Amino acid sequence: MHRGSQFQRGQALIYGIFVLMGGLTALFFLFNTGQLSSEKTKLVNTADAVAYSAGVMQARALNFDAYSNRALVANEVLVAQMVSLSSWGQYVSTHADNLTREFPDCRNPVIAIPAALYNYDLLYGIFCFATTSFGVGAIDLAGRTVTTGAAAVIIPVEASKRAILSSQALLHAPAYLQNASLRVMQEVADRNYAGDGAVTVAAFTGLPSGASPAATDVLNGFTTQYADAARLRFAEVAKLAAYSDDFVRERNWTSEALVSPPHEWKCVWRNKKNSVKRRGGTELINLDEWKAEDTESSWRFTNGGGLLNTRCNLTEHPIGYGEQQARPSEMDQDESGAQLGGSPGTNPRASGAASSSAWTAYTGLPSFYDLSDLDPTRNPVMQFRVRLTRSAAGTRTSAGTSAIASTPRLNNFQNNFADGVMTAVAGGEVFFERPLTVPNDPSQGNDNQYAAKTGSPDRREIGSLFNPYWQVRLMQKVSPP
Repeated sequence: MHRGSQFQRGQALIYGIFVLMGGLTALFFLFNTGQLSSEKTKLVNTADAVAYSAGVMQARALNFDAYSNRALVANEVLVAQMVSLSSWGQYVSTHADNLTREFPDCRNPVIAIPAALYNYDLLYGIFCFATTSFGVGAIDLAGRTVTTGAAAVIIPVEASKRAILSSQALLHAPAYLQNASLRVMQEVADRNYAGDGAVTVAAFTGLPSGASPAATDVLNGFTTQYADAARLRFAEVAKLAAYSDDFVRERNWTSEALVSPPHEWKCVWRNKKNSVKRRGGTELINLDEWKAEDTESSWRFTNGGGLLNTRCNLTEHPIGYGEQQARPSEMDQDESGAQLGGSPGTNPRASGAASSSAWTAYTGLPSFYDLSDLDPTRNPVMQFRVRLTRSAAGTRTSAGTSAIASTPRLNNFQNNFADGVMTAVAGGEVFFERPLTVPNDPSQGNDNQYAAKTGSPDRREIGSLFNPYWQVRLMQKVSPP
Protein backbone atom coordinates (compact mmCIF):
# COMPACT_ATOMS: atom_id res chain seq x y z
CA MET A 1 0.00 0.00 0.00
CA HIS A 2 2.87 2.28 0.73
CA ARG A 3 4.33 1.59 -2.71
CA GLY A 4 0.89 2.27 -4.35
CA SER A 5 0.53 5.68 -2.75
CA GLN A 6 3.80 6.71 -4.28
CA PHE A 7 2.49 6.00 -7.79
CA GLN A 8 -0.54 8.32 -7.15
CA ARG A 9 1.56 11.36 -6.37
CA GLY A 10 1.33 14.33 -8.98
CA GLN A 11 -2.14 13.48 -10.41
CA ALA A 12 -3.68 16.65 -8.88
CA LEU A 13 -1.05 18.71 -10.66
CA ILE A 14 -2.50 17.67 -14.04
CA TYR A 15 -5.96 18.81 -12.91
CA GLY A 16 -4.49 22.01 -11.54
CA ILE A 17 -2.85 22.76 -14.87
CA PHE A 18 -6.19 22.50 -16.64
CA VAL A 19 -7.82 24.72 -14.00
CA LEU A 20 -5.00 27.24 -14.34
CA MET A 21 -5.42 27.30 -18.14
CA GLY A 22 -9.15 27.87 -17.75
CA GLY A 23 -8.51 30.67 -15.26
CA LEU A 24 -6.01 32.31 -17.56
CA THR A 25 -8.51 32.08 -20.43
CA ALA A 26 -11.25 33.61 -18.24
CA LEU A 27 -8.83 36.33 -17.13
CA PHE A 28 -8.01 37.06 -20.75
CA PHE A 29 -11.67 37.34 -21.68
CA LEU A 30 -12.33 39.48 -18.62
CA PHE A 31 -9.51 41.84 -19.59
CA ASN A 32 -10.60 41.99 -23.20
CA THR A 33 -14.25 42.54 -22.30
CA GLY A 34 -13.30 45.34 -19.92
CA GLN A 35 -11.16 47.00 -22.55
CA LEU A 36 -13.89 46.70 -25.17
CA SER A 37 -16.45 48.15 -22.77
CA SER A 38 -14.12 51.02 -21.87
CA GLU A 39 -13.37 51.75 -25.52
CA LYS A 40 -17.04 51.66 -26.43
CA THR A 41 -18.04 53.95 -23.56
CA LYS A 42 -15.33 56.42 -24.47
CA LEU A 43 -16.34 56.38 -28.15
CA VAL A 44 -20.02 56.93 -27.28
CA ASN A 45 -19.17 59.80 -24.94
CA THR A 46 -16.95 61.32 -27.61
CA ALA A 47 -19.74 60.97 -30.20
CA ASP A 48 -22.11 62.82 -27.83
CA ALA A 49 -19.54 65.58 -27.34
CA VAL A 50 -19.00 65.83 -31.10
CA ALA A 51 -22.74 65.94 -31.81
CA TYR A 52 -23.33 68.59 -29.17
CA SER A 53 -20.44 70.70 -30.51
CA ALA A 54 -21.88 70.48 -34.01
CA GLY A 55 -25.29 71.48 -32.69
CA VAL A 56 -23.82 74.46 -30.87
CA MET A 57 -22.30 75.68 -34.13
CA GLN A 58 -25.62 75.35 -35.93
CA ALA A 59 -27.53 77.05 -33.12
CA ARG A 60 -25.00 79.88 -33.14
CA ALA A 61 -25.38 80.20 -36.89
CA LEU A 62 -29.14 80.55 -36.53
CA ASN A 63 -28.73 83.01 -33.66
CA PHE A 64 -26.28 85.00 -35.79
CA ASP A 65 -28.94 85.20 -38.50
CA ALA A 66 -31.42 86.38 -35.88
CA TYR A 67 -29.09 89.06 -34.53
CA SER A 68 -28.14 90.24 -38.02
CA ASN A 69 -31.81 90.36 -39.05
CA ARG A 70 -32.56 92.47 -35.99
CA ALA A 71 -29.66 94.75 -36.93
CA LEU A 72 -31.14 95.11 -40.42
CA VAL A 73 -34.50 95.96 -38.87
CA ALA A 74 -32.79 98.54 -36.62
CA ASN A 75 -31.31 100.15 -39.74
CA GLU A 76 -34.79 100.43 -41.26
CA VAL A 77 -36.13 101.96 -38.06
CA LEU A 78 -33.32 104.53 -38.20
CA VAL A 79 -34.20 105.35 -41.82
CA ALA A 80 -37.85 105.81 -40.83
CA GLN A 81 -36.84 108.11 -37.97
CA MET A 82 -34.53 110.18 -40.18
CA VAL A 83 -37.24 110.53 -42.85
CA SER A 84 -39.63 111.68 -40.12
CA LEU A 85 -37.12 114.22 -38.76
CA SER A 86 -36.40 115.59 -42.23
CA SER A 87 -40.10 116.06 -42.96
CA TRP A 88 -40.54 117.66 -39.53
CA GLY A 89 -37.61 120.01 -40.18
CA GLN A 90 -39.12 121.17 -43.47
CA TYR A 91 -42.46 121.65 -41.75
CA VAL A 92 -40.85 123.74 -39.01
CA SER A 93 -39.17 126.00 -41.60
CA THR A 94 -42.32 126.63 -43.62
CA HIS A 95 -44.37 127.04 -40.46
CA ALA A 96 -42.09 129.84 -39.25
CA ASP A 97 -42.18 131.54 -42.66
CA ASN A 98 -45.96 131.36 -43.11
CA LEU A 99 -47.13 132.08 -39.59
CA THR A 100 -47.23 135.87 -39.87
CA ARG A 101 -49.06 135.70 -43.18
CA GLU A 102 -51.78 133.45 -41.84
CA PHE A 103 -52.00 135.12 -38.41
CA PRO A 104 -51.10 138.80 -38.82
CA ASP A 105 -52.45 139.56 -35.34
CA CYS A 106 -49.58 137.50 -33.92
CA ARG A 107 -47.28 140.47 -34.56
CA ASN A 108 -48.98 142.49 -31.82
CA PRO A 109 -49.00 140.96 -28.31
CA VAL A 110 -51.90 143.17 -27.26
CA ILE A 111 -53.96 141.46 -29.93
CA ALA A 112 -52.26 138.09 -30.11
CA ILE A 113 -52.69 136.90 -26.54
CA PRO A 114 -56.40 137.77 -26.10
CA ALA A 115 -57.16 136.46 -29.58
CA ALA A 116 -55.32 133.27 -28.79
CA LEU A 117 -57.22 132.88 -25.54
CA TYR A 118 -60.52 133.09 -27.36
CA ASN A 119 -59.75 131.49 -30.69
CA TYR A 120 -57.22 128.77 -29.88
CA ASP A 121 -55.22 128.53 -26.68
CA LEU A 122 -52.80 130.65 -24.68
CA LEU A 123 -49.70 128.57 -25.40
CA TYR A 124 -50.31 128.74 -29.13
CA GLY A 125 -50.71 132.53 -28.91
CA ILE A 126 -47.48 132.95 -26.95
CA PHE A 127 -45.66 130.68 -29.40
CA CYS A 128 -47.14 132.58 -32.34
CA PHE A 129 -46.00 135.97 -31.03
CA ALA A 130 -42.56 134.73 -29.95
CA THR A 131 -42.01 133.07 -33.31
CA THR A 132 -43.04 136.02 -35.45
CA SER A 133 -41.14 138.52 -33.30
CA PHE A 134 -37.90 136.81 -32.42
CA GLY A 135 -37.51 133.26 -33.67
CA VAL A 136 -38.37 133.07 -37.37
CA GLY A 137 -34.78 133.00 -38.57
CA ALA A 138 -33.54 130.69 -35.81
CA ILE A 139 -36.40 128.24 -36.24
CA ASP A 140 -35.95 128.20 -40.01
CA LEU A 141 -32.23 127.50 -39.58
CA ALA A 142 -32.93 124.77 -37.04
CA GLY A 143 -35.39 123.09 -39.39
CA ARG A 144 -32.95 123.14 -42.29
CA THR A 145 -30.15 121.81 -40.07
CA VAL A 146 -32.31 118.90 -38.93
CA THR A 147 -33.13 118.05 -42.54
CA THR A 148 -29.49 118.17 -43.62
CA GLY A 149 -28.30 116.11 -40.66
CA ALA A 150 -30.97 113.47 -41.20
CA ALA A 151 -29.97 113.09 -44.86
CA ALA A 152 -26.33 112.46 -43.87
CA VAL A 153 -27.31 109.39 -41.84
CA ILE A 154 -28.44 107.40 -44.89
CA ILE A 155 -24.88 106.78 -46.17
CA PRO A 156 -23.59 105.00 -43.01
CA VAL A 157 -26.89 103.13 -42.71
CA GLU A 158 -26.42 101.70 -46.20
CA ALA A 159 -22.78 100.83 -45.45
CA SER A 160 -23.89 98.97 -42.31
CA LYS A 161 -26.55 97.14 -44.31
CA ARG A 162 -24.00 95.99 -46.90
CA ALA A 163 -21.65 94.72 -44.18
CA ILE A 164 -24.41 92.73 -42.49
CA LEU A 165 -25.59 91.21 -45.78
CA SER A 166 -22.02 90.27 -46.67
CA SER A 167 -21.54 88.45 -43.37
CA GLN A 168 -24.80 86.56 -43.87
CA ALA A 169 -23.77 85.60 -47.39
CA LEU A 170 -20.45 84.27 -46.07
CA LEU A 171 -22.16 82.23 -43.38
CA HIS A 172 -24.51 80.65 -45.92
CA ALA A 173 -21.91 80.21 -48.63
CA PRO A 174 -21.55 76.62 -49.92
CA ALA A 175 -19.18 74.54 -47.76
CA TYR A 176 -18.27 77.38 -45.36
CA LEU A 177 -20.29 76.33 -42.32
CA GLN A 178 -20.12 72.67 -43.30
CA ASN A 179 -16.33 72.62 -43.44
CA ALA A 180 -16.10 74.63 -40.22
CA SER A 181 -18.42 72.13 -38.49
CA LEU A 182 -16.38 69.18 -39.71
CA ARG A 183 -13.17 70.79 -38.48
CA VAL A 184 -14.65 71.48 -35.05
CA MET A 185 -16.09 67.97 -34.76
CA GLN A 186 -12.79 66.37 -35.69
CA GLU A 187 -10.93 68.62 -33.24
CA VAL A 188 -13.32 67.68 -30.41
CA ALA A 189 -12.84 64.00 -31.23
CA ASP A 190 -9.05 64.37 -31.36
CA ARG A 191 -8.98 66.19 -28.02
CA ASN A 192 -10.94 63.37 -26.40
CA TYR A 193 -8.44 60.83 -27.77
CA ALA A 194 -5.27 62.84 -27.22
CA GLY A 195 -2.42 60.36 -26.83
CA ASP A 196 -4.76 57.39 -27.29
CA GLY A 197 -4.85 56.80 -31.02
CA ALA A 198 -6.98 58.22 -33.80
CA VAL A 199 -10.73 58.56 -34.26
CA THR A 200 -12.52 59.68 -37.39
CA VAL A 201 -15.75 61.66 -37.83
CA ALA A 202 -16.95 59.48 -40.66
CA ALA A 203 -20.40 60.92 -41.35
CA PHE A 204 -22.41 64.03 -40.69
CA THR A 205 -25.97 63.68 -41.90
CA GLY A 206 -26.95 67.31 -41.60
CA LEU A 207 -26.30 67.25 -45.34
CA PRO A 208 -28.98 66.38 -47.89
CA SER A 209 -28.73 62.81 -49.11
CA GLY A 210 -25.86 62.31 -51.55
CA ALA A 211 -24.40 65.80 -51.14
CA SER A 212 -20.72 66.32 -50.52
CA PRO A 213 -19.50 68.63 -47.74
CA ALA A 214 -17.98 71.02 -50.27
CA ALA A 215 -21.19 71.43 -52.26
CA THR A 216 -23.80 72.73 -49.85
CA ASP A 217 -24.65 74.78 -46.77
CA VAL A 218 -25.13 72.82 -43.54
CA LEU A 219 -28.36 74.79 -42.99
CA ASN A 220 -29.58 74.08 -46.50
CA GLY A 221 -33.23 73.07 -46.40
CA PHE A 222 -33.83 74.56 -42.95
CA THR A 223 -33.28 78.20 -43.91
CA THR A 224 -34.06 80.16 -47.06
CA GLN A 225 -33.09 83.57 -48.35
CA TYR A 226 -36.11 85.77 -49.06
CA ALA A 227 -35.71 88.52 -51.64
CA ASP A 228 -37.77 90.72 -53.98
CA ALA A 229 -41.51 90.17 -53.43
CA ALA A 230 -40.84 87.60 -50.68
CA ARG A 231 -39.69 90.32 -48.24
CA LEU A 232 -43.21 90.84 -46.86
CA ARG A 233 -42.35 89.22 -43.53
CA PHE A 234 -39.38 91.55 -43.10
CA ALA A 235 -41.60 94.52 -44.00
CA GLU A 236 -44.08 93.55 -41.28
CA VAL A 237 -41.35 93.31 -38.66
CA ALA A 238 -39.78 96.61 -39.79
CA LYS A 239 -43.12 98.44 -39.60
CA LEU A 240 -43.91 97.04 -36.16
CA ALA A 241 -40.49 98.13 -34.90
CA ALA A 242 -40.65 101.59 -36.52
CA TYR A 243 -44.21 102.28 -35.36
CA SER A 244 -43.28 101.50 -31.76
CA ASP A 245 -41.87 105.05 -31.89
CA ASP A 246 -44.96 107.26 -31.58
CA PHE A 247 -43.23 110.10 -33.39
CA VAL A 248 -42.74 107.92 -36.48
CA ARG A 249 -46.22 106.46 -36.52
CA GLU A 250 -48.29 109.62 -36.09
CA ARG A 251 -47.72 113.29 -35.30
CA ASN A 252 -51.23 114.74 -34.91
CA TRP A 253 -53.09 117.29 -32.85
CA THR A 254 -56.08 119.57 -33.29
CA SER A 255 -56.96 122.86 -31.59
CA GLU A 256 -60.51 124.24 -31.89
CA ALA A 257 -62.32 127.41 -30.82
CA LEU A 258 -65.67 129.05 -31.57
CA VAL A 259 -65.72 131.65 -34.31
CA SER A 260 -65.28 134.99 -32.54
CA PRO A 261 -67.84 137.83 -32.91
CA PRO A 262 -68.39 140.23 -34.50
CA HIS A 263 -66.63 138.56 -37.42
CA GLU A 264 -68.49 135.95 -39.43
CA TRP A 265 -71.73 136.49 -37.52
CA LYS A 266 -73.55 133.83 -39.52
CA CYS A 267 -71.07 131.20 -38.35
CA VAL A 268 -71.26 132.50 -34.78
CA TRP A 269 -75.00 132.07 -34.88
CA ARG A 270 -74.56 128.49 -36.10
CA ASN A 271 -72.00 127.74 -33.36
CA LYS A 272 -69.23 126.87 -35.79
CA LYS A 273 -65.62 126.31 -34.71
CA ASN A 274 -62.41 127.33 -36.36
CA SER A 275 -59.52 124.91 -35.95
CA VAL A 276 -55.82 124.38 -36.48
CA LYS A 277 -55.12 120.82 -37.57
CA ARG A 278 -51.67 119.32 -37.38
CA ARG A 279 -51.24 116.02 -39.22
CA GLY A 280 -48.18 113.91 -39.96
CA GLY A 281 -46.90 110.38 -40.15
CA THR A 282 -44.37 108.06 -41.74
CA GLU A 283 -45.20 105.02 -43.81
CA LEU A 284 -43.45 102.15 -45.56
CA ILE A 285 -44.78 102.15 -49.11
CA ASN A 286 -44.59 98.75 -50.78
CA LEU A 287 -41.14 97.30 -49.98
CA ASP A 288 -38.65 99.95 -51.03
CA GLU A 289 -39.76 103.40 -49.88
CA TRP A 290 -40.17 105.22 -46.59
CA LYS A 291 -42.21 108.41 -46.89
CA ALA A 292 -43.01 111.03 -44.27
CA GLU A 293 -45.26 114.05 -44.47
CA ASP A 294 -46.10 116.81 -41.98
CA THR A 295 -48.71 119.51 -42.52
CA GLU A 296 -50.53 122.12 -40.49
CA SER A 297 -53.50 124.13 -41.72
CA SER A 298 -55.86 126.68 -40.27
CA TRP A 299 -59.48 125.83 -41.07
CA ARG A 300 -61.69 128.93 -40.88
CA PHE A 301 -65.37 129.53 -41.33
CA THR A 302 -66.50 132.59 -43.29
CA ASN A 303 -69.94 134.02 -43.99
CA GLY A 304 -71.66 132.99 -47.21
CA GLY A 305 -72.28 135.76 -49.71
CA GLY A 306 -75.45 137.80 -49.41
CA LEU A 307 -77.56 138.74 -46.42
CA LEU A 308 -80.05 135.96 -47.02
CA ASN A 309 -77.39 133.28 -47.41
CA THR A 310 -76.93 131.62 -44.00
CA ARG A 311 -74.30 129.19 -45.20
CA CYS A 312 -70.84 129.09 -43.59
CA ASN A 313 -67.91 128.33 -45.86
CA LEU A 314 -64.96 126.34 -44.45
CA THR A 315 -61.58 127.12 -46.03
CA GLU A 316 -58.15 125.59 -45.53
CA HIS A 317 -55.21 127.95 -45.03
CA PRO A 318 -51.88 126.08 -45.10
CA ILE A 319 -49.41 127.11 -42.41
CA GLY A 320 -46.61 124.55 -42.45
CA TYR A 321 -45.72 121.56 -44.60
CA GLY A 322 -42.85 119.20 -45.26
CA GLU A 323 -42.31 115.89 -47.01
CA GLN A 324 -39.43 113.46 -47.33
CA GLN A 325 -38.86 110.16 -49.14
CA ALA A 326 -36.13 107.54 -48.98
CA ARG A 327 -36.14 105.23 -52.00
CA PRO A 328 -33.91 103.86 -54.76
CA SER A 329 -33.54 106.30 -57.62
CA GLU A 330 -35.23 104.00 -60.13
CA MET A 331 -38.21 103.11 -57.91
CA ASP A 332 -40.87 105.78 -57.53
CA GLN A 333 -43.63 103.91 -55.74
CA ASP A 334 -47.39 104.39 -56.06
CA GLU A 335 -48.16 106.58 -53.04
CA SER A 336 -51.85 107.16 -53.70
CA GLY A 337 -52.93 104.89 -50.86
CA ALA A 338 -50.52 106.27 -48.26
CA GLN A 339 -52.22 107.59 -45.13
CA LEU A 340 -49.22 109.43 -43.63
CA GLY A 341 -50.99 110.08 -40.37
CA GLY A 342 -54.03 111.45 -42.21
CA SER A 343 -52.11 114.41 -43.65
CA PRO A 344 -53.20 114.16 -47.32
CA GLY A 345 -56.83 113.56 -46.42
CA THR A 346 -57.09 116.18 -43.64
CA ASN A 347 -54.96 119.01 -45.07
CA PRO A 348 -55.03 118.50 -48.85
CA ARG A 349 -53.82 121.99 -49.78
CA ALA A 350 -50.90 121.87 -47.38
CA SER A 351 -50.09 118.35 -48.55
CA GLY A 352 -50.07 119.54 -52.16
CA ALA A 353 -47.78 122.43 -51.26
CA ALA A 354 -45.21 120.14 -49.66
CA SER A 355 -42.27 119.70 -52.01
CA SER A 356 -41.24 116.05 -52.12
CA SER A 357 -37.53 115.26 -52.05
CA ALA A 358 -36.01 111.79 -52.21
CA TRP A 359 -32.88 110.27 -50.71
CA THR A 360 -31.91 107.95 -53.54
CA ALA A 361 -28.90 106.48 -51.73
CA TYR A 362 -31.39 104.28 -49.88
CA THR A 363 -31.68 100.82 -51.46
CA GLY A 364 -34.97 99.60 -50.00
CA LEU A 365 -35.66 96.69 -47.69
CA PRO A 366 -32.84 94.12 -47.79
CA SER A 367 -33.06 90.43 -48.56
CA PHE A 368 -32.92 88.29 -45.43
CA TYR A 369 -32.71 84.71 -44.18
CA ASP A 370 -35.55 82.99 -42.38
CA LEU A 371 -36.83 79.47 -41.83
CA SER A 372 -37.95 77.55 -44.89
CA ASP A 373 -41.04 76.29 -43.09
CA LEU A 374 -43.01 79.22 -41.70
CA ASP A 375 -46.07 77.18 -40.76
CA PRO A 376 -47.08 78.55 -37.31
CA THR A 377 -48.71 75.23 -36.36
CA ARG A 378 -45.35 73.41 -36.40
CA ASN A 379 -42.47 73.90 -34.03
CA PRO A 380 -39.26 74.01 -36.11
CA VAL A 381 -36.55 71.54 -35.10
CA MET A 382 -33.39 70.74 -37.07
CA GLN A 383 -32.10 67.19 -36.49
CA PHE A 384 -28.69 65.81 -37.41
CA ARG A 385 -26.50 62.75 -36.72
CA VAL A 386 -22.78 62.06 -36.50
CA ARG A 387 -20.89 58.78 -36.77
CA LEU A 388 -17.50 58.18 -35.22
CA THR A 389 -15.24 55.27 -36.19
CA ARG A 390 -12.12 53.96 -34.49
CA SER A 391 -9.88 51.35 -36.07
CA ALA A 392 -9.58 48.08 -34.17
CA ALA A 393 -5.81 48.38 -34.46
CA GLY A 394 -5.95 51.56 -32.40
CA THR A 395 -7.99 50.18 -29.49
CA ARG A 396 -6.47 48.95 -26.22
CA THR A 397 -7.70 45.39 -26.79
CA SER A 398 -6.19 42.11 -27.93
CA ALA A 399 -6.75 43.27 -31.51
CA GLY A 400 -5.06 46.61 -30.94
CA THR A 401 -2.33 48.12 -28.83
CA SER A 402 -2.54 46.04 -25.62
CA ALA A 403 0.43 43.90 -24.46
CA ILE A 404 -1.50 40.74 -25.30
CA ALA A 405 -1.63 41.78 -28.94
CA SER A 406 2.15 41.46 -29.13
CA THR A 407 2.11 37.92 -27.65
CA PRO A 408 0.82 35.54 -30.34
CA ARG A 409 0.59 32.56 -28.01
CA LEU A 410 -1.68 34.44 -25.64
CA ASN A 411 -3.58 36.29 -28.34
CA ASN A 412 -5.39 33.31 -29.84
CA PHE A 413 -8.84 34.76 -29.24
CA GLN A 414 -9.34 37.71 -31.60
CA ASN A 415 -12.07 40.38 -31.31
CA ASN A 416 -14.63 40.36 -34.08
CA PHE A 417 -14.83 44.01 -35.18
CA ALA A 418 -17.23 44.62 -38.09
CA ASP A 419 -15.12 45.84 -41.00
CA GLY A 420 -12.25 46.18 -38.57
CA VAL A 421 -13.65 49.31 -36.85
CA MET A 422 -15.61 50.29 -33.76
CA THR A 423 -18.52 52.68 -34.46
CA ALA A 424 -20.69 55.01 -32.38
CA VAL A 425 -23.61 57.15 -33.59
CA ALA A 426 -25.03 60.25 -31.86
CA GLY A 427 -27.65 62.77 -32.85
CA GLY A 428 -28.69 66.25 -31.87
CA GLU A 429 -31.53 68.71 -32.30
CA VAL A 430 -31.43 72.46 -32.69
CA PHE A 431 -34.68 73.90 -31.35
CA PHE A 432 -36.22 77.26 -30.45
CA GLU A 433 -37.15 78.12 -26.88
CA ARG A 434 -37.08 81.37 -24.94
CA PRO A 435 -35.11 80.95 -21.69
CA LEU A 436 -36.86 81.19 -18.35
CA THR A 437 -37.11 84.72 -17.03
CA VAL A 438 -36.51 83.40 -13.50
CA PRO A 439 -34.25 80.32 -13.37
CA ASN A 440 -35.69 77.21 -11.71
CA ASP A 441 -39.12 78.78 -11.30
CA PRO A 442 -41.77 76.13 -12.11
CA SER A 443 -44.44 78.80 -12.43
CA GLN A 444 -42.66 80.07 -15.54
CA GLY A 445 -43.82 77.00 -17.46
CA ASN A 446 -40.90 74.92 -18.64
CA ASP A 447 -42.71 73.71 -21.75
CA ASN A 448 -44.09 77.06 -22.84
CA GLN A 449 -42.23 80.12 -21.61
CA TYR A 450 -44.13 82.45 -23.95
CA ALA A 451 -47.46 81.30 -22.49
CA ALA A 452 -46.16 81.86 -18.96
CA LYS A 453 -44.95 85.33 -19.88
CA THR A 454 -48.15 86.41 -21.60
CA GLY A 455 -50.49 84.61 -19.19
CA SER A 456 -52.16 82.77 -22.09
CA PRO A 457 -51.75 78.99 -21.80
CA ASP A 458 -52.96 78.43 -25.37
CA ARG A 459 -50.26 80.66 -26.92
CA ARG A 460 -46.77 79.55 -27.91
CA GLU A 461 -43.86 81.50 -29.29
CA ILE A 462 -42.87 79.96 -32.63
CA GLY A 463 -39.25 79.90 -33.72
CA SER A 464 -38.01 82.37 -36.31
CA LEU A 465 -34.80 84.04 -37.38
CA PHE A 466 -35.79 87.31 -35.71
CA ASN A 467 -35.34 86.09 -32.12
CA PRO A 468 -31.99 84.61 -31.00
CA TYR A 469 -33.27 81.81 -28.78
CA TRP A 470 -31.98 78.76 -30.67
CA GLN A 471 -30.58 76.02 -28.43
CA VAL A 472 -29.23 72.48 -28.82
CA ARG A 473 -29.91 69.14 -27.15
CA LEU A 474 -28.91 65.51 -27.77
CA MET A 475 -31.44 63.14 -29.29
CA GLN A 476 -32.69 60.33 -27.06
CA LYS A 477 -32.91 57.72 -29.81
CA VAL A 478 -30.69 57.75 -32.87
CA SER A 479 -30.92 55.41 -35.85
CA PRO A 480 -27.68 54.64 -37.70
CA PRO A 481 -26.98 56.93 -40.66
